[in-house]
Amino acid sequence: MNTIKLNKFNLIVFVLTFILAVQVVFADDAVISEQKLVEIENRVNNMSYEQLINRRADLLSQQASMQAGEGAGSASGGSLAIMAELSFIQKALIAIAGLGAVSALTDDGYNDNVPPVITIIGDNPATVELGTTYSDQGATAFDEFHGETAVTSSGTVDTSTVGTYTITYSATDLDGNTATATRTVNVVDTTAPVVTVTGDNPATVELGTTYTDAGATATDASGVVEVVSSGTVDTSTVGSYTITYSSTDASGNEGTATRTVNVTDTTAPVFTSSATFIVDENQTAVGTVTATDLQDVTFTISGDVLQITTAGVLSFITAPDFESQSSFEYDGSTMDFTATVTATDVDGNAATQDITVQVRDVGGIDDNPNTGTGTGTGTGTVVFPSSTGTAQSPTATGTVGTGTSTVATSSGTGTDTTTGTGTGTQGTGTGTTGTGTGTGTGVN
Repeated sequence: MNTIKLNKFNLIVFVLTFILAVQVVFADDAVISEQKLVEIENRVNNMSYEQLINRRADLLSQQASMQAGEGAGSASGGSLAIMAELSFIQKALIAIAGLGAVSALTDDGYNDNVPPVITIIGDNPATVELGTTYSDQGATAFDEFHGETAVTSSGTVDTSTVGTYTITYSATDLDGNTATATRTVNVVDTTAPVVTVTGDNPATVELGTTYTDAGATATDASGVVEVVSSGTVDTSTVGSYTITYSSTDASGNEGTATRTVNVTDTTAPVFTSSATFIVDENQTAVGTVTATDLQDVTFTISGDVLQITTAGVLSFITAPDFESQSSFEYDGSTMDFTATVTATDVDGNAATQDITVQVRDVGGIDDNPNTGTGTGTGTGTVVFPSSTGTAQSPTATGTVGTGTSTVATSSGTGTDTTTGTGTGTQGTGTGTTGTGTGTGTGVN
């Protein structure tokens, strides 16, 4: 231990003596200028530790060559510049690494038992995300007597698997002293699975149809993960519905995604009632218009003759009169009215139907249901004239219609009464009772 202290003391004395000697030599501006000294100092101050070591060795070699060529004579300007630069390098080395650095340069043969000191660069422990790339920041080592020492590392980090890994750093100085240090690297999974919805989002389904969900997929750095879904779609009711997909990895990270499903109604109502209605004149009621749809339907109508309720009950605003037509014939034809009915559901889908209402005539021209034309049957009694030859008109009565008879004329005396029978054919007419014609034949 005393020897070590003595060596360090002698080294300090050497360095200080060397620096002072150089400064004395440099005092002669005629030999080396102040500007040159500043230039050398600035260059040395910008060198790294390794560059300082290499430059010092190069200068010492140059100095030895120059001294061998110049002999014992006075130092030249070149040798003074070398000495100046060596002085600045010595100062820089002491400032960077202490006296140990100079000791390593001046006494490499010293045998110590102190291992280098390893300094790990960066975080320790370090954390890296699963599935990413890990780049180790390494470590440095410095030996008290030999300065910077090379460092080797061992160990790997598998970023595809969650876990704890160890990187070991080793450094051995010139005397065989080895030091080690370790870094812990934790591979963690803090990233949730990425859930991707398959198919349309938002999706649209027609009211009353069947909805089949297209599902979703998920990816994660840990490998294959399962997707579960929740939520329902009621296709019998118009509205917006949500399906939620979720996926959880082995580390408990959960990823979610949602799909919006819109149940819409774009289908118009379908008419189920006839497009033609037949009614008698002088009444307002017509009938009911119907249509099918998955939702409620309301009805409207065009024109100012017919009217309809929202429920589809159809009627005339004013009862129609068949005889009000400007031109018509009693031939069994009808008086027709046409209008357009619109059926609209609650979502605004609409369908139209052109309907015709046919109005029939009731009765005849005077609308009396008890009159009409036709033929009937009846019986008649004939009273023959007296013998005086005076003719009398026979009468005939019919049970259904009115019968008429033809009377024969004769001459003679006395009175005789004969009953004759007349037959007529009853016809069918508009009236309830028809008028028939009977023919009676009398026997004299």
